[in-house]
Amino acid sequence: MAFSFLNGKSPFDEAEEKLERGEVVNGKPKLPQAPVMGWQDGVFLVVIIAAIFGGYQYYQHAKQNSADSFARCDALYVASETDAMKLPEVEACYDSTWDLGFVSDSMEVIRQNRLGEISDKRNAQKDILQDAKDALLDKDTVKAVSILDAYKGPMLLNVGDKSDWDMIGGFKKAEAEKVEAAPAAETAESAK
Repeated sequence: MAFSFLNGKSPFDEAEEKLERGEVVNGKPKLPQAPVMGWQDGVFLVVIIAAIFGGYQYYQHAKQNSADSFARCDALYVASETDAMKLPEVEACYDSTWDLGFVSDSMEVIRQNRLGEISDKRNAQKDILQDAKDALLDKDTVKAVSILDAYKGPMLLNVGDKSDWDMIGGFKKAEAEKVEAAPAAETAESAK
């Protein structure tokens, strides 16, 4: 039995023609003597094998690339636990993993959890900033500054909110300069 299907004629058709011509061997019809595979079949088989091998290599490459990317993001996340100023880097790193060719279910869960934590921290910063603004509206700059001092900085806020944060933080510097300048003014007056 031959496996050729591209040469246009099946071995069964050839066997039927031979039977019609009366060819027999030992009283039985002569089986077709076609090659097992034609050259077209060989080329087709090589293309299929190359596609399977190439697909497997791409899968391995994509899997390794994803593992490396998530390992880098995880290292940044661990570093951000001690240095909160690295949180924007962590967020950017995990955001870049959306373009990866392969992401396992466990990687997806990690990405979602970490981006969720960063989003929660951003919302907490917005709430802290709003509390500080409310304290400023009540003309209590000391309270506003102390609210901001309790947090590590505006690293996750947008540009407008960061400038508000820095402006309120500037009150602390101005008050510190007044405190430092007051003893100098008193000594100058006592010298007169």
